[in-house]
Amino acid sequence: MSNKNLSILFTGQGSQFPEMGVELSNKFNWVKERYQQSSDILGYDILKKQENPNLLNLTEYSQPAIFVYTSILIDLFRSKINDSGTNITLAGHSLGEYAALYFANSLVFEDMLRVVKFRGEAMSIVSDPVKYAMCAILKKEDQIIDNSIFGNGVFLANLNSSKQVVICGLRNELENFKEKHPLGKYIPLNVSAPFHSELMIESSNLFKNKISNVVFNDVETDVISNHMLINYKNISNVEYSNQLKVQIHSPVMWSDTIQKIISTNVDSFIEIGPKKTLLNFIPKSFIGEKIAITNDEEIENYV
Repeated sequence: MSNKNLSILFTGQGSQFPEMGVELSNKFNWVKERYQQSSDILGYDILKKQENPNLLNLTEYSQPAIFVYTSILIDLFRSKINDSGTNITLAGHSLGEYAALYFANSLVFEDMLRVVKFRGEAMSIVSDPVKYAMCAILKKEDQIIDNSIFGNGVFLANLNSSKQVVICGLRNELENFKEKHPLGKYIPLNVSAPFHSELMIESSNLFKNKISNVVFNDVETDVISNHMLINYKNISNVEYSNQLKVQIHSPVMWSDTIQKIISTNVDSFIEIGPKKTLLNFIPKSFIGEKIAITNDEEIENYV
């Protein structure tokens, strides 16, 4: 892995699956210990909670579950690779930004898990599947969406690629929006809150208060924020908590994040997380390697 320009991407919510981590826990004693440690921090048996898909899909449970699983893959990956001479750029989609900061040693595992726990809890206070909804729009690549069509309880939440965006808001207004604006194929998402919109400001304020005493370490690796495209390496660690707060109620500018990384002449993308999702958003014009790491076997194959 030497003398490369490598970008590592980290998956967000929606990548979880039932019994996630059970296989790794049965295979490695240290993974079993990490899940026990995680359960102690969270106040519930995390593996037991993941047996129920309905519970696992709730944001207060899915966020810690995804982060813990991804942290295990990160530590397995780091133990196997030699990254000397490699330029690494990190980015994570929404929740995945916390995994990116963990990879960059901004916090130790226990502290980052507590931060993720607070995030999930803060975001869950807005959760109401009757009131709110989110859906993806699969659109034509050259189709431009006019931002002026948003408002009245409907918001642009994720700009994932030239072919996919995600909108959210009040369920009844979202239904009216879909009828009024045939932008492409609308796909409902299995979430119960209007993530990454101004409807989440109450959650972001609560989250900021919860982590007010957390001291992040300055990162020495490039970590690109997915809402303002700032590089965490270029700002003071005292600004990290505010960046993470604003991220909760701001759109995920994922397409722009990827374009920014590609502009640095990156020649490989690796996605680390429970499921491969983000590599699907890499433009077809990118001709480098694209590798998904979702389990220990894929790490062995990579190295």
